[in-house]
Amino acid sequence: MRSGFVRVLPPLLADLDPPPEPVPIPIRIVADPAPPPASIAGGEGPANQDPPPGKRNDRFYGAWDKFLALEPRRAKKTSTPARKLEEEKKEIEKSEGDGLQVKEGAATSWEQAAHECRQKVAAIVEECKRLNQKYRDAVFDIETNQYCMQSLTGRYPKAVEKIDPPPWIKRVEDIFDNPQFFIDGATATDVHQGNSGDCWFLASLMAVTAKKELIENLCVARDEKVGVYGFVFYRDGEWIYEVIDDKLYLKVGDDDDLCVVRDWDKDKKEGLSLKHDEDKLKDQLQRGGEALYFSHCKSSETWLPLIEKAYAKAHGDYSSIEGGFASEGIEDLTGGVGVVLNPEDIMDKERFWREQLSEVNKKYLFGGGSKPTSSKGFIGSHAYAVLEAWEEGDLKLLKLRNPWGEVEWEGDWSDGSKLWTADMMTKLKHTFGDDGVFWISYKDFLKHFPSINRVRLFSREWQVSQQWTCVNVPWTVDYLDTRFQFTISKQGPVVIVLSQPDDRYFYGLRGRFLFALHFRVYREGEEDDRYIVRSMHNSGSELDFTRSVSAEIEDLSPGAYNVIFKITARRNDITPTAEESILRHAILRKEKLLSVGRRFDYAHTKGNLRAMEQANAKRNQQKRQSRNNDEGKRRRKIAQKEKERRNRRKKRIDGAMQEKRKAFEGKRRETAKRRSRVTENRDNESTQAQAESRTETNSESNGTMNARTPESDVEAVVFAKAEDNAEVESSSQEKNNSANDKKPGAPMRAISDDLVNAQQASASNVKDEICHQNSQRLGQGELEHDESEEYAPSLEPPEELTDNDFDWDSEIDGSVYPDTEDEKSPSSRSLKNEIFKDDPWNATCVLGLRIYSLNSEAKVSVIKSEEDS
Repeated sequence: MRSGFVRVLPPLLADLDPPPEPVPIPIRIVADPAPPPASIAGGEGPANQDPPPGKRNDRFYGAWDKFLALEPRRAKKTSTPARKLEEEKKEIEKSEGDGLQVKEGAATSWEQAAHECRQKVAAIVEECKRLNQKYRDAVFDIETNQYCMQSLTGRYPKAVEKIDPPPWIKRVEDIFDNPQFFIDGATATDVHQGNSGDCWFLASLMAVTAKKELIENLCVARDEKVGVYGFVFYRDGEWIYEVIDDKLYLKVGDDDDLCVVRDWDKDKKEGLSLKHDEDKLKDQLQRGGEALYFSHCKSSETWLPLIEKAYAKAHGDYSSIEGGFASEGIEDLTGGVGVVLNPEDIMDKERFWREQLSEVNKKYLFGGGSKPTSSKGFIGSHAYAVLEAWEEGDLKLLKLRNPWGEVEWEGDWSDGSKLWTADMMTKLKHTFGDDGVFWISYKDFLKHFPSINRVRLFSREWQVSQQWTCVNVPWTVDYLDTRFQFTISKQGPVVIVLSQPDDRYFYGLRGRFLFALHFRVYREGEEDDRYIVRSMHNSGSELDFTRSVSAEIEDLSPGAYNVIFKITARRNDITPTAEESILRHAILRKEKLLSVGRRFDYAHTKGNLRAMEQANAKRNQQKRQSRNNDEGKRRRKIAQKEKERRNRRKKRIDGAMQEKRKAFEGKRRETAKRRSRVTENRDNESTQAQAESRTETNSESNGTMNARTPESDVEAVVFAKAEDNAEVESSSQEKNNSANDKKPGAPMRAISDDLVNAQQASASNVKDEICHQNSQRLGQGELEHDESEEYAPSLEPPEELTDNDFDWDSEIDGSVYPDTEDEKSPSSRSLKNEIFKDDPWNATCVLGLRIYSLNSEAKVSVIKSEEDS
């Protein structure tokens, strides 16, 4: 469970620490059922417009300017927030860098804020007295404006979500018989937590009450009769002020139907009803500090609930101050530097006591956060204030207080412990009682408090210099090229703080990114050597979000120093962007959006976020244009390559076809010559046969007849067989050849060999077909010339011509391995260079460096990289 000292970041809210279980009283409040609060799961408020389709925009000012454009005649000089913003912009224009630069004493900002607050309160008092009216705060009117209780995202305080309807409101004079702001000053015992999860803030107040001047510096002006109060708080490196009226929330309202019962059963919600005077009972329940819904003092003091209200107004509503760290609360109340320490990391516990804890209420203020689980009287995940440190010999004790005003430590040195003696109670001025105040040994404190909240205070002798800027945060984590540089002229103690705007002031517009900060300090020109110091402490114990990180150097030599830093960004894709939030709440929550947006604008103007977003938009446009130009060049290059390939392929095909024509013509002429020779041989053989016939006729008397096969016929048969069997297997060819060798006639065998060789040399199917037809016609005695043997222009291009001789080009031919992405392919380049193509990574962080120095004024500047300039 995260609460109390632990920072709660919406929309992932954790269970806040519940207020103490009240003592059961025989009273039941009966009210008409009301609709539940308009809180939306996940921290989202009611949506009147869906987010725009396509890529999500993480920029603020584009949508913000469109929202403000609906009110073109805004009074920039009359409206206090708008006037403050214009003044800040003018200060930035005077600064040397591109962000706000301030050099002043540690108390200068407080004095200026206190002066402006007093002037405003004086003007209000004068007006109210003239009109004979008490002051009503129109900006934070808790009686008519639900946004005083409800955040921009529709979230109510956790305790309010359990009741229907919300609490009622009355003025201080109608709640207390004799209201007084202070009675003998503010003390820790005055603080009692109400129905809210702001124990961290109340623990901060208790710690501050230990130094009287600190608590008195918070309320700089007031008029109890008029009902107006002015407070100052520290925010983002400067003091701000808030003016409120004296209206407060009550537990019981005038319209409540009260019923007094006996034997009340909480589960069945029933009991025995008793007669009573409802008006008198209601009057009793609406009087005194116990009647207040939120924090209160048990006496007639009013400083606590009014400070709590002013702090809620500064942040926009009561919901925004639930959950946090006591160290950050003390920072806001004192202007100091807060850190959270882990006792396990303390190397020398005795030195820590001697140099720090023993200096409580002097140099430091302390608070503590308990373990998540309750044990020995400690409330789990709860904030406590360290009020006093006491040491005698080896005995070291700490005085703590629970903001509830009850429930105490049950171990050694607790109330009723056997270790107490009359002498010790006198020395420590301690009395037993369930008032939330108790003593605990230093050893047990380190054991039961896993986080120690410490704030270093600064007197008027300290000087503070600060420089703000804005940087682009890359997806990968490393030290950025942009850096800060500071110079001090005299040797002495220095406190270095790197911070970002407190997002508690603009819940709902924070966007999707959370930033964690870290820095190192090097002497100028020695960046390659060992660093001097690095940020060791966070203002809170959150890992994903750090409001500030700091380091202390007790004796720094004069010179110039570089502060290099890295920012770890985490993006929550479920959380709406600032643009989406503006579109969602622009109509239904116009007033709340204007208030929260102004706080966001004021905080981020310090780093000139508007200029950064404009530069990023221009840079992205140039990158898109460059990518489009490169893509056009690439496509033209591919088209040129393909055209060259087509031309080369056509040239090769034309050459190959020309060679085929020549070969075909040569074969045709050869065939014609063979035909001529065969015809001539046949004619000769015919003449010889006729002569032999005459000879045989003349020699019939010899009685012998010489019968044999004409050699011309044999040659014709052999020629036909050779033509028909041109593509027969080698074994068949050998068989035919051996058979022919046994037959007479060497010329016939020579002709057969020539024909077979000619068949093997030709790879053309057309030539084989023609030769086969010729052999058939020759075998049949067809000696006439066939016109079909002429060259046919429809011959197909040779199949053996492939593109293997071309150089491989992945842009044209694709990947060598089909299952993998080629590094040069467009899809692979897109994957590597645009991981966030569908949802761009647009993380920009405003941050500032503050240098607190005791003996000399520090000079701070920022040296920006090309990417951030």
